[in-house]
Amino acid sequence: MKYKNLDNIFYLEDLFDIWTTEQAKEKEYKNDKVDIKSFSRDGFVDVKMWTSPILDGKRVLYIAREANATGQRFVDDGRFYLKDEESSRKKRIFQRIIAMQNIIKARLDGNIKNEYTYSDFNEIKKQISFMNINKRGGSSSTDFKELNKYAEKYNEFIKREIEIINPDYIICCGSYWQIIDHVYDYFKSRKEWENRKKSEPDIDMYYKLDINGKIVPAINVYHPAAIKRNQEYVDLINNVFDKL
Repeated sequence: MKYKNLDNIFYLEDLFDIWTTEQAKEKEYKNDKVDIKSFSRDGFVDVKMWTSPILDGKRVLYIAREANATGQRFVDDGRFYLKDEESSRKKRIFQRIIAMQNIIKARLDGNIKNEYTYSDFNEIKKQISFMNINKRGGSSSTDFKELNKYAEKYNEFIKREIEIINPDYIICCGSYWQIIDHVYDYFKSRKEWENRKKSEPDIDMYYKLDINGKIVPAINVYHPAAIKRNQEYVDLINNVFDKL
């Protein structure tokens, strides 16, 4: 579906207002566990820090699949939980994101960090942006068919959010295929993907997107809640940055 005038929207709150209205219109929506009006706002953790010259060339956007909306907040209350709630420090997903950001920050500063740590949580948190693809949310385990359908239906909104955030790097937290294929539609089929891999063997690790006329690497990392050793995240990120 083609939505009009999204290019004329420059603030996330304005985009979210239209997005929530469109979500509420879905006549085909059927899910008794997640309310049709459920909407998780996200984006900048600290917009002043994000727009500061300190982060020039070092702005990192983390993109996850969806929040678990079952049994929790099921209507839009205007909050961005990572920004507003101290409890985010206790969530494993955000501990892992901050640990990844510590490694990435070191690489962008010209250093190599092999230590997994989420120390300075609140300070590092201010230096990132974060968003989910499926703003309505899902269950405790991802229904990829529904996630992909949402990504395709609202791909123009998702792309506009990314454009407004305007990152230098995107870290796809278990959302890589959804971003490069279902949102940006770079590959028409798995066959095309496999053929590209023959000439671009690193395509499983990262893909360079064109965002606002700027080349932005979208990096494929494990979902932060994946059953992986902490060192696997360290090694993966350092390996990708060795190739960029």
